[in-house]
Amino acid sequence: MNSVRDARTVPDRTTLNILAALSRGKSVTEAAMCCNVSESTLRRKLALLREQWTVQSTVQMIVLAVRRGLI
Repeated sequence: MNSVRDARTVPDRTTLNILAALSRGKSVTEAAMCCNVSESTLRRKLALLREQWTVQSTVQMIVLAVRRGLI
């Protein structure tokens, strides 16, 4: 997998909202409620994005999203 190409993949609006909520210090439960999704959907979306961006953690995803101006 090409991490440079994948890191530029833009997630859907819900996933961006989830990352934004988490970046503001919301818990998983709070972020799910804010974004009107279940916790399992939130976790699934984050896992998919981690795989697409080839990163190991949510913190890394948030950093990439901020660096790319997505959130």
